[in-house]
Amino acid sequence: MIMRILFITATYLPTVNGVSYHIKLLKKQLEKLGHRVYVLAPNFPGYTDSDKNIMRYFSMPNPFIKTYPLGLPLVPIEKIKKIRPDIIHTHHPLIIGKFAAHVAEKMKVPLIFTAHTQYEQYLNYYFPHGYQLTSKLLINDLQSLSRKCSKIICPSPETKIRLKKQGITNTDVVFNGIDTEVFSSSKKIFSEHPYIVYTGRLEKEKNPLFLLKIAVELKNICPEFKMVIIGDGRLLPKLSEYTIKHDLENNVCVVGKVDQNLLPSIYKGANIFLTPSTSEVMPLSVLEAESSGLPIIALENAGLESVVKNGESGFLLKPDPKVIAQHIFDLVKNLKRLKRFSKMSRRISEKYSIEYCALSVENIYKEVLSCRE
Repeated sequence: MIMRILFITATYLPTVNGVSYHIKLLKKQLEKLGHRVYVLAPNFPGYTDSDKNIMRYFSMPNPFIKTYPLGLPLVPIEKIKKIRPDIIHTHHPLIIGKFAAHVAEKMKVPLIFTAHTQYEQYLNYYFPHGYQLTSKLLINDLQSLSRKCSKIICPSPETKIRLKKQGITNTDVVFNGIDTEVFSSSKKIFSEHPYIVYTGRLEKEKNPLFLLKIAVELKNICPEFKMVIIGDGRLLPKLSEYTIKHDLENNVCVVGKVDQNLLPSIYKGANIFLTPSTSEVMPLSVLEAESSGLPIIALENAGLESVVKNGESGFLLKPDPKVIAQHIFDLVKNLKRLKRFSKMSRRISEKYSIEYCALSVENIYKEVLSCRE
């Protein structure tokens, strides 16, 4: 059964984040399965799509994040009718979710939604004083969207549990997928000193300044350590300032944005992947690091329990920089244990291939379409 699938998203290339990269990988893999996949995404000035079947809608410059244009999906329904989608799959709630639901209703096709983000946590960062109200409004929006969806995809069991607490039950768990061959092909190199890498957005909700607090503590017990911070975001200048202020310039390199193709070689030289985020769903960066054989050190209760085996492939720790620094040092100095953690990370990552993810999503599409026949 060949399907015509329309992804509707608030973010896509060249914007670099987990959602845009996931959509790119999923599109490519579904096309390998024989389906025709279209992406409807915000316009990005000056960028020309090299991939086929990418449709752009109106966007405005984002005064806060230049690489994340604010999209307004003012798309005539007639334009979408021309591609005759069998399935509409939205990757965002709120404005984009409402638009996707409207299109699905008009075209009488099933609507799928992937809950990529813990939006409630974001509200806590950006609207701390109005959190109670904004959180309630957000949950109401998610509940409204769920009633219009044939199925909601949860990238982790924790997401499914969280949505169930909000009264949303028409869910299936499908883990996000990565290109495991790209990241697992190289042999692991282990440095005798901590060589830590982080890749991700440098925004408040990702808590990147906490990395440098750990670095300060780590320098006290291991002056030879190295830390590479990769990613783009509004906190990039602050991170650079912090390294100078705390005399970390010889230890910490704040790189900024790098080409995705360079990540396998960067991971190859590292021996620890450290993530300071307090809220995750199923971050591709963690899966890619695991596929590269990196033990993961993360904060407890951050939503990574299903991908990090505490004490076996990494550590899930309390947000105490001194404690985390000591765990990093002890693990790297115990080469036998470090290699054991590395093997377990690779083993965990095997079930997160984009091939398996695409097959699971394809099965959901077929299921909801068969229910309509």
